[in-house]
Amino acid sequence: MSETGAVVSGCAPHPLITHEPTRRALALGERLDGHGLVSFHPLCESSLSTVRERVAALDGDPSELDEDLAELLLIGHLIVEGDKEGEEVVLDGGTGRVFSMWLYAKSPDGAELFPLAPSVGALLGFLAAVDDFRGLRGRFAGLVGRTGPEAVGEAERLLTEVFTEAEWGEDGWGPAGPRSGWEHPLPALWRIAAVIRPLGLVAGPGDGLALDLPDELFEAEERVRLTADRLPPALVHPQTRRFLTEVGLPEDGFMFYGPDPGPLPTLPEDWADSQSRPQHAHLWRGDERLPPEAEHLVVLGGLVHDFTVLIDGRTGALFYTELGSDQVVPVNADISTLVFTIWLHRREHELDEEHGFTQDFYHQLADTMIEVLASVDPVACRPAEDPDDYRYWPEVFHDEAGGVL
Repeated sequence: MSETGAVVSGCAPHPLITHEPTRRALALGERLDGHGLVSFHPLCESSLSTVRERVAALDGDPSELDEDLAELLLIGHLIVEGDKEGEEVVLDGGTGRVFSMWLYAKSPDGAELFPLAPSVGALLGFLAAVDDFRGLRGRFAGLVGRTGPEAVGEAERLLTEVFTEAEWGEDGWGPAGPRSGWEHPLPALWRIAAVIRPLGLVAGPGDGLALDLPDELFEAEERVRLTADRLPPALVHPQTRRFLTEVGLPEDGFMFYGPDPGPLPTLPEDWADSQSRPQHAHLWRGDERLPPEAEHLVVLGGLVHDFTVLIDGRTGALFYTELGSDQVVPVNADISTLVFTIWLHRREHELDEEHGFTQDFYHQLADTMIEVLASVDPVACRPAEDPDDYRYWPEVFHDEAGGVL
């Protein structure tokens, strides 16, 4: 997580800040902590910039700005993908209201404002609460050691309380209009925090696998259990064998499709079968080499981006590979976290139907999904080791053009 805090510099509050509580919050020497979600780096400058000045500095035409937006003050940026500065965070110095803003300097007439917090103090409180939830501290300490659907519901309730307890007020929201006219009473960033972040609590630690998944994740008719005769001798990991025969795989995994009928093949068997098919002849050059120890790799199914999912039959670790490649890359820690990922993705789709997260806050949603997945499966989200190191789930969650979320 990048350093997103800042100490307020400059000699005096900007003259446009007439709201007294905001003047105190942004007094010289005060430190604002963004907790990896908001960068307050503009507060380190000698003077805050207005949106008008920001557009001019980026070689845009400030005259195209809506006058209601031009004198708002830039105090930060939303953080995306761990360390990149995304949408602007701006302040109304007269009311103390805080907004996020979509701003493209070359077309400032298309700038769009989204309510974020009723005050700087409230924004800091929201950010601190999200960080407390990450560590199950403070009001969330009672969730320590609790897992399952009830824990998820309790966490959602507690997080929602943080955001709804603030004094939002009805008016003073400028182009956003009175709060009673908003489609949702809370901005999308906090709804994402309240309903997506708790999902990581649904599963507890497993015995021999990373997770113990509750039965409620999928209905019985939605799961496909493999019979023992479909498991090859190469798959000796007992917990994986038990999971496949007793718990099963989701029948409709959206991003993942399960095995073909019949016994699961090893990777060499899968290659040999493909190479024997005339319709696959164009896929093979003839100089392909299998990955090391391929005889221990069992083909479980595939991902929608033409990747094959493999289980190391000795350890239960999961990898993906491309057809004909001699490289395998970790995709999930094991079968339990793959199924969790499939459920997480499906649950996000259900919640997005209600909340419309992806309309304006796609990448903030993707970041939250990745953080939830990383909390139960660090393998799936471990940092890339080189420029060609492709981490499947973090990459595809951010695939806005492909509409993955």
